[in-house]
Amino acid sequence: MEKSIKGSVLVISERYYPERFLINDLVSQLVLDGADVRVLTQAPSYPEDRLYPGYENRTTRCIENGVSVTRFKTVLGYKSSLFNKLLNYVSFMARSCLLVLRESKDVDAVFVYHTGPLTQALPLAIVKLFRRTRTVIWTQDVWPDAVFAYGFPSRGAFAVLLKAFVRFIYRFSDEVLVSSPGFVDRLKPYCRSGTSIRFVPQWVPDAFLRADRPSVDLRGEGTRFIFTGNIGTMQNLENVIKAFGRIDPQTATFLLLGDGNSKARFEELVSREGIRNVRFLGSVEVSEVKASIEACDFSVLSLSSNNLISLTIPAKFQTYLAAGRPILSVARGEVNGLVESKGLGIAVDPEDIDAIAEAIERVSKSAVEERSVWSQNMTMLLRSFDKETIVKEIETVLQLR
Repeated sequence: MEKSIKGSVLVISERYYPERFLINDLVSQLVLDGADVRVLTQAPSYPEDRLYPGYENRTTRCIENGVSVTRFKTVLGYKSSLFNKLLNYVSFMARSCLLVLRESKDVDAVFVYHTGPLTQALPLAIVKLFRRTRTVIWTQDVWPDAVFAYGFPSRGAFAVLLKAFVRFIYRFSDEVLVSSPGFVDRLKPYCRSGTSIRFVPQWVPDAFLRADRPSVDLRGEGTRFIFTGNIGTMQNLENVIKAFGRIDPQTATFLLLGDGNSKARFEELVSREGIRNVRFLGSVEVSEVKASIEACDFSVLSLSSNNLISLTIPAKFQTYLAAGRPILSVARGEVNGLVESKGLGIAVDPEDIDAIAEAIERVSKSAVEERSVWSQNMTMLLRSFDKETIVKEIETVLQLR
């Protein structure tokens, strides 16, 4: 097959195969399209906070699936220790900065896949200062807003220094890609005048589309609702769980597929309040998630009412579209707007438990015809998140086309 692009790119990512992130799909497609791809990352350990079998926690270099991958040491213990988590961020920043000049030699572009702290993008400054190479960042998490969302002060000396750091990073990026249109205006004050900030959405991961048979028990009374992914503070699941607690167990069941730092707290909530129609299923392989959603009646997309989170289109939105089960959106902003304007299900305010309970009752009693229309609308919208089209756009931004 004729290769469609030429050129080389260094990808810098905190997470990479065998860890399960969308960057794996992008790198694989770049290779298939003819690019010479190098990856700079750390030893894989996410999400279990344990080194993957077969990998060493030191600097190594090898060829994996046609990609030259350089890995460096990662700081473990980040799941149970905030100090280790912060140390891991600092370690990634320092080690990637030390290695980036060697790894970026003779490449046409350097691309940062930004999923966590913006500190991981500091190597862009070094590349720009010493190599004048084209630099691009694809951000999934907007700083400084993301930091403020976790309770850090938005005023005073800390905020001033943080904002200065954000400006410093983005001034060294030739183009900035964002995963939600709501991020564009938030980043403009931190970018140079004339810097292109464009919305480049995520797509449905290849592994998700395999739709392997679920290994968990998805049975439940009445209408079955399913939530998949991280069970953390930003998902605002406490209000959803309490709302299900007000519903007759024979009317609806809420299944949570995934793990996270708030799971134990929510399990305790369910036990303490005697909620009988909420079950935690644990984690499964990505390839099992689609079939798990398809086995239920509705998907649940719940997010905090935080202003930044309201601007986000989480990756699970696209996976819910692919699974085709109408969405009960317990959120604000971008997601609720899409659910309502595109006719994908029902949207409700995340702070109103009574309204959430009423929405559960409402969709549980919805007609088959109405559910079918919601599902058809999801299929139509999914076309705007086409992987091939999005990757071509990224390749164009990288000037590989």
